Formats: sequence, C-alpha cells, structure tokens
Amino acid sequence: MKNDSCAGGFAQTEGRGSLKTISSATAVKDENQSRVSGSSFILHPSSFTELRGVIVALLIFAFAGLAHAQKVVDQILVLVNDGVITRTDLLWSLALDPDAPSLEGNIGSDLLRLKLEVMIEYRLVQQEAARIPAAEIPQEEIDRERNKLIAEFASEAAFRRRVEAVGLTSEKINDLVRERITINRFVDFRFRSFVFVTDQEIKKYYEENLAPEIRRAGQVPPPLDESDIRQRITETLRQQKINEELDRWLREARQRADIVILAEP
Repeated sequence: MKNDSCAGGFAQTEGRGSLKTISSATAVKDENQSRVSGSSFILHPSSFTELRGVIVALLIFAFAGLAHAQKVVDQILVLVNDGVITRTDLLWSLALDPDAPSLEGNIGSDLLRLKLEVMIEYRLVQQEAARIPAAEIPQEEIDRERNKLIAEFASEAAFRRRVEAVGLTSEKINDLVRERITINRFVDFRFRSFVFVTDQEIKKYYEENLAPEIRRAGQVPPPLDESDIRQRITETLRQQKINEELDRWLREARQRADIVILAEP
C-alpha cells in the first residue's frame, strides 16, 4: 500500500481494488457560474501603497461573493466505483431501518461507520444488478413492499416521524423501495437459483438445532415428516447458503472496486 498526498487530505491506495481516504470533502454547487477576469495596468512605485489596500478590499469582496454563490448541496462520504454515497443517503438508510435508534437523538459514530459499511456493500450489489436487464416493477409490488416495511415499525405514525425527520418524501420512499426490490431480484437470480438443500442437511439441522431448541422451550418437537417443519428448515438452510455466497461475492467485489472514503460519517 502506498500513500499519495493530495490537496486537503490524503489517499490510501491498495492496488486495483483500492480503498482511499480523503478528508474534508463537501459537494458544492456554484449557482452563478461566474468568472472574474483581470485587466493589465502599469503600477508606479508611488501608488503601490494605495493600490495594495484596494487589491485587498477587492479580494475580500470577491471571496465574499463566491461564498454567497456556493450552496452546500450534500456531503459526499464515499465514492464507490462510479457511484456516490452522501450523508443524506446514510440518514435515509437509518430512517428506514426499524432496528436503528431514533434520529432525533445523538447517533454514535460506531453505528454510523457500521451503517456506512453496509451501504458500501449495498451500492456494490446495486451496481451489479443494474447491469442485468430487468422487467419493470409494477406499482402494486412497490406498494406491497412499502406496506411490509411500515409494518416493521411500532406504528405507521412512528414511521412517518422518522422519514419526515430526514426529509424523505413519498416519491423518494417509493424509489428506495424500488431499489430494494431490484436488489432482491438480483440476489434471487444470482444466488437463490443455484442453492440446493439436501435431505441429509435437513435431517442434521432438525436433530442438532431445531429439535433441541423446541425441547429447551419445554415442548415436544413435531416429527420431521410434517411438511411445514421440513419447509421451514429448508428455507432456513437455503437462506444461510445464500448469505454465505453473497458474503463471498461481496469480498471479491470489494477487492475489484475503487472505494474512496472522502469523509467520516
């Protein structure tokens, strides 16, 4: 790994799949797109003192005007290949996570960093999913998934308070739900279709995990031959295998990716 110095911070580069860190980065938009052009003149020694004061005043005026023209849009936290993760993206993700603490209080830096790592992996999957042609997602499916999301919160009012606190509109929520559906479709296509669970694996899980768990709860385990028990075990094992394959894919994707950390969350 080599360190390359750059203006305003530093960069850490690790080969092709690079992880770089550059401090104090903020995305700004110049609303006026104005330029200042200078004119040439002859400076006589006798007028140097007077002009020096004028030049200083002009510089102060110019920088004040530039500061007024620039409006902070959002802070870019991470670059992931050709995509970005902004501070607003991070806050939106936290707002839509029913297990995350309320955004009205102080959120610990450790949680923010952990959530940002999850978002980096989310963005990698999203970028890969965008490569594959997919059918349009009907509004009915978006509404259904959105209702499932709301049901994970204490109440619909609690959900509304969280999303309104970070400026999430109904249209934007639909966009984010659509992204989740697209990613879930990709995971099903890329991983679920190639995952198989054997009868031996089902029997082993029943004897070593499910049956002992039921006995510890003071109940008698139902026989494995019951269809719902077998189906429950099959889906649990299938999901475990999908997660293992996805984790392996993400490790490889991170090695190939150009990930640039611009600011701490």
